[in-house]
Amino acid sequence: MPIRPTLLIALGLLSGLTPFAIDLYLPSLPAIARDLGSSIELAQLSVTVYLGVFALAQLFLGPLSDVLGRRKTIGGGLFLFLVAGLACMLAPSMDVLLAARAVQALGGAAVAVTVPALVRDLYEKDDYARIMGLVMLVMAMAPLIAPTLGSLIIGVASWRVVFLFLFAIALTTTVLFFRTVGETLHARHRHSFDPGQILRNYRRVIRHPLAMGYLLTGAASFAGMMTFIVSSPYVYIELHHLPATWFGLAFGSNVALGMLFSSLNARYVKRLGADRLLRLGILTQVTAAVIALSLALLGDTPLWAIAAVAALYLSMTGLVIGNSMAGFMAFFPKMAGTASAFAGAIRFGSGAAMGTLVSLVHDGSAAPLLIGMGASGLLAFAAFGIACRGFRTNRTPTKNGRVES
Repeated sequence: MPIRPTLLIALGLLSGLTPFAIDLYLPSLPAIARDLGSSIELAQLSVTVYLGVFALAQLFLGPLSDVLGRRKTIGGGLFLFLVAGLACMLAPSMDVLLAARAVQALGGAAVAVTVPALVRDLYEKDDYARIMGLVMLVMAMAPLIAPTLGSLIIGVASWRVVFLFLFAIALTTTVLFFRTVGETLHARHRHSFDPGQILRNYRRVIRHPLAMGYLLTGAASFAGMMTFIVSSPYVYIELHHLPATWFGLAFGSNVALGMLFSSLNARYVKRLGADRLLRLGILTQVTAAVIALSLALLGDTPLWAIAAVAALYLSMTGLVIGNSMAGFMAFFPKMAGTASAFAGAIRFGSGAAMGTLVSLVHDGSAAPLLIGMGASGLLAFAAFGIACRGFRTNRTPTKNGRVES
């Protein structure tokens, strides 16, 4: 099938919905807490509620797309995302906002987990890698521009307008999707829904220690990134009185650094190997983690120091997650859909757990942010140690996914 620009844009927008849903309203969190008569801790939980539901829903929705087809699964997800977006915009209380975010996450998960399978239906081998690379590039633009857009909106209008803007993005994506993409999974290729087989496949993944070492490395690294996403609006805007517009630019600069190193990773991974680059990323992040924990112990950390250690950590997140995911998926070529759904659930579940913990221990300082990032970096380093033991024993996947000793 030829690669059409409209298809790339549609797939990129679909993949970018969740980054927009998380990053667009980050500068609004303090304003949401004030307007709804709630606390910053509960406002931050609106991020982690989304992540938690998004993570768990993938375990069910991934296999479901093999039963219903891609168009119905994505269409249903878009409908839920749109309805919940309106509920967020009109929410009269924090309880309603949290419930609406949970429903929105369910819709976002249906979309996100189905896009890679849809692309796999249309393209094979090199074309698949090329298309997904381009889709990820479009998707990466969302966290780059979303906080800046959100800060500009909150500077001139209510936080409710931010959710109206998110609704407009989702509506545009929905129209473009239904006009551009047909059903890609033919009826003869669909599976019957067998919960028992799904559970057996997940058990296979869990019982593979080396693969889990890779997966937990990326998940812990992601948890550190989510710690920053959840906590940084308070630390930058409320604690250090950085204008919301400047917060958006500071946040976007970290995303730009991550994109830079991810592009360098794509350029040199064949020459240097994914495992060597993963090691470089983990060593950089554990260095940032040690610095972050030291700053937390010292107390009264200046904003420039927080920004510097965050930049060091976040610049490697894409590299670590990408290469650890490659290592993980190499063991499951015959059950890639299940493995991908499981990986997404663990990654976003880890982010939700760390984000929730950071919100619960909020003490009016930057310490929860620094400690959360520091702990995540150390956990990623420890998980990578599991993978390293696999390297030393020469346990590597063969072409059919089995492990040779």
